Amino acid sequence: MAQNKPAGEEPRLIGEEPVYSGFSRVSRVTLEMDWAGHRHRFIREVHDHGHVAAVVPVDPERGMGILLRQFRASPFLDGGDGWLWEIPAGILDGEPPDLCAAREGEEETGVPVTRISRLSEVWTSPGVVKERVYLYWGVYSGPPPHRLGGLAGESEMIEVHELPLEEIGARLDAGQITDAKSALALHQLRALRPDLFAVR
Repeated sequence: MAQNKPAGEEPRLIGEEPVYSGFSRVSRVTLEMDWAGHRHRFIREVHDHGHVAAVVPVDPERGMGILLRQFRASPFLDGGDGWLWEIPAGILDGEPPDLCAAREGEEETGVPVTRISRLSEVWTSPGVVKERVYLYWGVYSGPPPHRLGGLAGESEMIEVHELPLEEIGARLDAGQITDAKSALALHQLRALRPDLFAVR
């Protein structure tokens, strides 16, 4: 979608200096752009680990959905216990976003997630992070076979929880789902398909 922008506002990358490269990459970039009648040169640090796809798994026949409870280092370092309620998600690694969402859904929950449908795409923290998240919802059938999910080789610590969609909506309203991509996807799905979250 085209966005309106002030005349003459054409940013230009002047230079990029690698700061760190591991699971994520951090670069220091120098940019120039016109703003308010002046040419500005400024420096930003950018964190990049690739774009992401995420999916809300739903079993419409049974009125159930799947949430993951996953340990995350950043919330732990910020003083919490580190455990967040989330939906399945993962880095694209060259895949189309919808295929990545289906793959991650099955890897992390243990059940195939099909009929993948787009919700939206968002930037998670555009001030410092080069990460676009593609949000989807999809359909699964029957309870997950395992209580634990994810790939051991990726040090993923994931609990798989199948819950009534009504309860997931209540957790959302109570502020218990604080992972941004998960909360947004669930809000969007409930706005699109309120019938899924209705009391049965």
